[in-house]
Amino acid sequence: MNKQSFISIILFLTSLSIYATGQDGDVIYIDGTRWSLLGQPISRDTVLLRQVRAAIPQQHVTLSSNWSGYTAFWSIKQDVLYLDSIRYLLSYKTDKNTQSECIPAKTLQRVFKNYSNGSQIVAGWLKGDIRVARGKILYYEHMGYERNYEEEQIISINQGKVSGVQTFHNYVKEGFSFDQVVKTKTGNMGVLPAQLREMFPLHLGRYPELANEKRIVFSIRHAKVDETGHLVDCEVKVMKPGDNPQLAAEMSALMKAYYPWRVSFINGEYRAYGIERYYVTYLLE
Repeated sequence: MNKQSFISIILFLTSLSIYATGQDGDVIYIDGTRWSLLGQPISRDTVLLRQVRAAIPQQHVTLSSNWSGYTAFWSIKQDVLYLDSIRYLLSYKTDKNTQSECIPAKTLQRVFKNYSNGSQIVAGWLKGDIRVARGKILYYEHMGYERNYEEEQIISINQGKVSGVQTFHNYVKEGFSFDQVVKTKTGNMGVLPAQLREMFPLHLGRYPELANEKRIVFSIRHAKVDETGHLVDCEVKVMKPGDNPQLAAEMSALMKAYYPWRVSFINGEYRAYGIERYYVTYLLE
């Protein structure tokens, strides 16, 4: 096949909606140190969530980074998780300014009366894990709380009491990944630099059935890397022009032969961020 080929990479995102936006989450203080709480524990109780929303004025501001419209502040003291306050932004139509306000303490005590010890609110409704983080962001996906930081903790909560803590020190070891594309005005759709086109030299002459095709689209899923940057495993499928196990196997072998790939050590696991969940498209000319 006397055709030149080049590769474009298209980020493979599934099940996205208009709400697929990175969210800010809550704030938590642990031993006096501020952490980001990647989630909103109040939402795990639908009755409490409804009552909190009712306590916030209708003219509050809802941001794309905070669809709930509020930020809760928490603290852990002597292995007990407390809800300290809830803040929201209030909009004033007259001057188009916003101001940060708190739900009054009396109102907060009324809403959480079943979990108040008289002066503090214990997160007694909460059973499960919360994830807290601080430091530099190592991985970010523009959806919910899909991001990872240099330092994270998974804290197990049982009726408001801390029952376990796992601490992780995350890092990224640089290498090649499919998100290293030339950015275009249309987003994450671009062409790999010319010097990288030889990374995956498919033997296209072996596939006469592709003679009249303009592109080959591969789906890359379930990629796994080791600590050295070698690709241990991945699932490669030909999406267009049609299923072709032999061609998929060749692409998989070329990817495994390449080294090094980017390695992300996240919460005790080596992850292949920037490799999996991609469409890799060979455009044939």
